[in-house]
Amino acid sequence: SFALPPPNSWRSLDAYFKTEATALHSLGHHPQIPELLAYFEEAEKFYLVQQYIAGQTLDQKLIPQQPWPAGQVVELLRDCLNILRFIHDQGVIHRDLKPANLILRDADHKIVLVDFGTVKNILQGQGGLEQLTVAVGTQGYMPIEQARGKPNSTSDLYALGIIGIQALTGVKPLDLEEDEHGEIIWSPLANAQPELIEILTKMTRYNYLERYPSAQSVLDALDSCCDTLLPQAVPGMRTTSFPVSTDQSIDQSMLQPPPREYSSQVRPNPNEDPNALPGVRSVAVVNRPSSRLVQPQATSQVLGQKAKIAVMAIVIAGGIYLSLKQLFPQPASDISSPEATSDPIRQ
Repeated sequence: SFALPPPNSWRSLDAYFKTEATALHSLGHHPQIPELLAYFEEAEKFYLVQQYIAGQTLDQKLIPQQPWPAGQVVELLRDCLNILRFIHDQGVIHRDLKPANLILRDADHKIVLVDFGTVKNILQGQGGLEQLTVAVGTQGYMPIEQARGKPNSTSDLYALGIIGIQALTGVKPLDLEEDEHGEIIWSPLANAQPELIEILTKMTRYNYLERYPSAQSVLDALDSCCDTLLPQAVPGMRTTSFPVSTDQSIDQSMLQPPPREYSSQVRPNPNEDPNALPGVRSVAVVNRPSSRLVQPQATSQVLGQKAKIAVMAIVIAGGIYLSLKQLFPQPASDISSPEATSDPIRQ
């Protein structure tokens, strides 16, 4: 829980606090936002009791001079943008988006957006209540319009863009230079494809009218140009896709066979049924030119098994025939001379 100090107009703040609590309760329905458990006022202070999230903050993961791979930055942006899209659709802006307010949840390593104690409804014409929101935000992540007390939904997008730049460059926002137009100079420090640099630049434009208009529009931009970026491992961060492994010791049962048009070397699982149909066997994929093909090898195995079965069937049939012949001997009149019966056997 935490307390909010009351302003001069207690009645106005009391009404505003209840409106805030109602908004926070509705936001808690999202799986990546803490649930509001209770709210109350005591001794002229307001309290919000929210769900505890076990995990590490993103601030602990963003180590100076240790930039993240571009693919992992894209995953971080997408995760946060889905949360922002939800809260903006509810008519709410966070206003204090920063690494310390993003928690990597221990249970599933997903991003959880916390510290909604300073979240502000997008209200128009509230007079004195607008003065309450002027100081909300953190220097370095707060855009100019928010510093002037006039935030909008793109202010959250600006803050997220700054977080993305910090992850991609390993440089804190206050250490970045600005040009004469107030634009941040950061792209020379980044090792990423131009499309991702362009997206982050547009998210952090000085003029909010030049930014993306919504979280969904940023997601669309990422989907159109950054699908080729595969996330790489960052401790504590989840990933949704992986590059092809070249580790010969990898557990084969955890892999799927490659597409038919994919040329790669395949090692069959020695523990599986050799009569299994092609396409349902586990294989280990090695990303290098193939020296043998899957289908011919599988076909030769099947033919070999069929040949063995045929030979065994002939042997069994012969044994049955000889057994029946001994049990039911023919009459002596039907049997030829001894030479006729024995000579072929010796031959």
